Amino acid sequence: MPEELEIEPIETSKELNVRADAPTIDVHGARFETMVEAAAWGEASAEDLSILEAHKAAWQRVLIERLNDTDEALDRLRARRQPDDQQVIADLDNEQRKLELALDRLLGIEPEPGELAVGVNALQLSWANGRLVAWLGGPEAPPTTVEELRTVLAATDAPEMWGGRSPVTLPSGEKTVALEANTSDVLGWLLALSSDPPEDEIGPSARWLSIVAAWAVSLAARGAMTPTLRRSRVGRRNQNRSAFGVTWQPALIDADRLRIIGDAMPGAVAALSPSVDGGTMARSVLGEVVNVICHDAARRVEVPAAPDDPKTIAAAAESFLARLDGAPFDIPAGLAGELTNALERWATPVMSRNYRPLIVQLNPPDSGDAWHLAVFAPGKGEQLVPVEVALVNAGNQRRELEGNLVRLERLYPPLLRPGSLRRGEVVLSQEEAWELMSKIGPVLADSGFEMRVPALSRRKPTPSLRIFAESNGETSVGAHQLANVSWTAVFDDIELTAADIARLAKEARPLVRANGRWVALDHADLAAAAEALSERAKKPQMTGAEMLRQALGLDGSPLAGGVSIDGSGWAADLMAKASTASLAPASNPEGFKGELRSYQADALAWLKFLDTTNLGGCLALDMGLGKTPTILAHLVDSIGDAPSLVIAPPAVVGNWAAEARRFTPELSVVVHHGAGRSDHEDIAAEVERADVVITTYGTAVRDIEALEKISWGRIVLDEAQAIKNPANETAQQLRRLNASSRLALTGTPIENGLGDLWAILDFTNPGLVGPRPHFIAQLSVTGTTGRDQGETALRALNGILVFRRTKSEPAIAAELPDRIDELDHCSMTPEQIGLYQAVLDSLVTGAALESGADNRNGRILAAITALKQICNHPVAYRHDDGPLDGRSGKLARLEEIIEQVYAAGERALVFTHFAEWGQKLAEHLSTRFDTPVGCYHGGQSRGARDQLVADFQALEGPGTLVLSLKAGGTGLNLTNANHVILYDRWWNPAVEDQARDRAWRIGQDKTVIAHRLVCPGTVDERVEEVVAGKRHIADLVLPKSSSLGDLDSTQLQTALGLRTDELLTDADNEFERSLA
Repeated sequence: MPEELEIEPIETSKELNVRADAPTIDVHGARFETMVEAAAWGEASAEDLSILEAHKAAWQRVLIERLNDTDEALDRLRARRQPDDQQVIADLDNEQRKLELALDRLLGIEPEPGELAVGVNALQLSWANGRLVAWLGGPEAPPTTVEELRTVLAATDAPEMWGGRSPVTLPSGEKTVALEANTSDVLGWLLALSSDPPEDEIGPSARWLSIVAAWAVSLAARGAMTPTLRRSRVGRRNQNRSAFGVTWQPALIDADRLRIIGDAMPGAVAALSPSVDGGTMARSVLGEVVNVICHDAARRVEVPAAPDDPKTIAAAAESFLARLDGAPFDIPAGLAGELTNALERWATPVMSRNYRPLIVQLNPPDSGDAWHLAVFAPGKGEQLVPVEVALVNAGNQRRELEGNLVRLERLYPPLLRPGSLRRGEVVLSQEEAWELMSKIGPVLADSGFEMRVPALSRRKPTPSLRIFAESNGETSVGAHQLANVSWTAVFDDIELTAADIARLAKEARPLVRANGRWVALDHADLAAAAEALSERAKKPQMTGAEMLRQALGLDGSPLAGGVSIDGSGWAADLMAKASTASLAPASNPEGFKGELRSYQADALAWLKFLDTTNLGGCLALDMGLGKTPTILAHLVDSIGDAPSLVIAPPAVVGNWAAEARRFTPELSVVVHHGAGRSDHEDIAAEVERADVVITTYGTAVRDIEALEKISWGRIVLDEAQAIKNPANETAQQLRRLNASSRLALTGTPIENGLGDLWAILDFTNPGLVGPRPHFIAQLSVTGTTGRDQGETALRALNGILVFRRTKSEPAIAAELPDRIDELDHCSMTPEQIGLYQAVLDSLVTGAALESGADNRNGRILAAITALKQICNHPVAYRHDDGPLDGRSGKLARLEEIIEQVYAAGERALVFTHFAEWGQKLAEHLSTRFDTPVGCYHGGQSRGARDQLVADFQALEGPGTLVLSLKAGGTGLNLTNANHVILYDRWWNPAVEDQARDRAWRIGQDKTVIAHRLVCPGTVDERVEEVVAGKRHIADLVLPKSSSLGDLDSTQLQTALGLRTDELLTDADNEFERSLA
């Protein structure tokens, strides 16, 4: 008997329990109970409902009592299992459901998902003679029409195979319209109702039938069905012959599962046959669905033709096998009887209505490699009975039990092996036990036997090596600390010594137990592990650096899982800290005015990890992912420590200073660069009052004697690919600097090969990663491209010596804005500076002599154009045929950007206002990078321009397209690029926005990075100020100036002249080129 319902009563005061104006009624009397039942059935009058509302607590009490009474009655009837009780059970089910809904309404409980709401028609399915009958119904739901039923069926994607039939009579006596279909026509749809339910309401009867159909499919899928012979209603008949057909029946039906599903059958399923119980109904559905599946499958198989006139049992069997698709065939009645009897004898063990599977139990050995297998029959409760004992006591079930045991012995012949103490028991070798657990066991389970075998790991374990380190009293610390080491092999969670491996190698099937599961070890892996341990046993002591190189794969490993470190000491502590650093992203440090993205917070945690382990590292975030703010957050977090030195290309020195003002205003920042920088004697005093000193590579090398005398907290190399050649003067001189930590920043740590990465890591951690040839050899992967090898190496080092994130990672891309704008400051070469000053002097002199505002305006505008061309490149102004290399800081910066774009396998658009210069630029980039670069400009035919666009959009590897700002600024779709470089600037920001929009538009699936190239201290910067909206063109010098023609010589010099304090000269670049 189920526990009675226990529901908290409605919380109302005694005065509110019964309203003062409520009619007097005995809430314990029969009339009140009748009102409650009428309300549950939806038949109460307004007066009755008013009385019930006035006595809510009593109303709730009566509903609960009625529900408890109904539950008890249902339990008694279901326990009796009498066919005649099925109609009563269906009526009580209906009553119970209405009482539950009434109580839910009273308590204000919303229907749970899958429950039917009151007054809502849901799709119901009934089962009748192998056909599905569809109708609409629900508690207190209104009548429906055939059109409404067809609409609901169509909404569930039901096939149009439903035909008319007589109405369905509901338990209440009402009738509802219905449609019916053959199971074979709608089986796929029926299965989808439970696996992918439609949004519209479907009733519990439809869900139940769908679940039973899915069970039938699983039986057929594992071969749990048998064919039998039935008389056919079609075909010829005479006194000697009859028509027969093959029918398929489900086998190995679990009796307990059938009982549970049968008890859960909604009454609507049996609306057309109310006397059929749930178990019988489930068997009927299983049989029909299995038969449909097998007939359909048999039709798809080509078989030999059946004999025309079978006269022997063998010929009859051939006819039977040729007609497994259910097609009728004629055989003599006598032969049919013999064949039917043979089929029944064969199928009897798996067709029992009370089938309970034999249990096959495998016990692992206590010692040695002998496994004990025993077969049991289910006893009372959870009791297991040895099958030999069960056969003696089986009584009238002996034939079934014997048949299943014989079937098991046929499927698993080791059970017939002589020498066992009793039938159903056998001792297995380790190899046989493995075969049973891994291969044969699943077959026996599909054949209807319950397999109880030890848990098995089906995944092949990955072998690796483990170093256990312990101090030997060595006084050295850090990477040079010497420790005693011992080596073991590890197969996932299984750690083995050399002795363990030697023992396992002798076994035919090496099995070991780990975490409650048995694991098979491969002989080849054991041999490789044994050899590796033997080689390493010769070296009982290692330094921390040597162990770290082992863990990072820099010294190679013969086993696929690499090397791990355990125990104590510098290397073990370092690896432990590295694993926890990635789990706890750092929060925004105090003093940082901004919000770090999640990957930047991860990078900050990694930088803190480097500090705790006295390591240097390479922050290898992709271009545009914010390396500068990440480092500034790290620097402000350690404000007050020794000063940090940032060394960067001239183009980004200004950006570093600007980003520091924006994100870390508390940092005291000094820019040590240019002619006005502190001399050698004053550098120490300048550094003493600074938190961060920013300089260029060239300046750092020139002032190395002064800078090396300072003890820096950190040295940060931005765009560290500048030291990728370890033999050049820059890389050699910068190694003289003294710092607690060295950091390298680059979006392209591997441009030409693994040697680039070695140069960076050897600078950040001198000597730690070993010799360059050995480093390259160990991280090179046979059969892969250089770029793939580089990414493999970065993954191996990631989180320890390198922190790598790319824009292609989905988690990173999800955080990025659609577009990132970057301002790149470019230097000016002496040639550019000379030409610029000459044009400006000519303008000032000529303007002073020119009469008329219009003439002065024309001269000034022409001069501005010339100055912009000079900022681009001397050739853009002079139109000479000289070489382009080494004559423009802006071109040098463009080459650096393109190099990084190509290294990432991406594509770029380069916009310039000058078409002729654009063609020269395209030719130069084509030669410089050995990759064709086209130029899109207005002088080309429409067909030529369209072909350029089509070719660029089809590119899969790195590439660049140069475009005229006017010709290519509008109307083009160039989403194959995700870098846009504005080589020169235009006064109107809308024109530049349109250029950026060629790549940043619908269809772009990457973040677009827009670079603006500007020469500080020149007319370029004036344009930048206008575009940025900081001032209007007429307000460049004096607010009162209404036109350019009004500017006098001094004002012209101020407006367009070189600002030497802001100008980036190319002295650094020339110096670095001379050092390379």
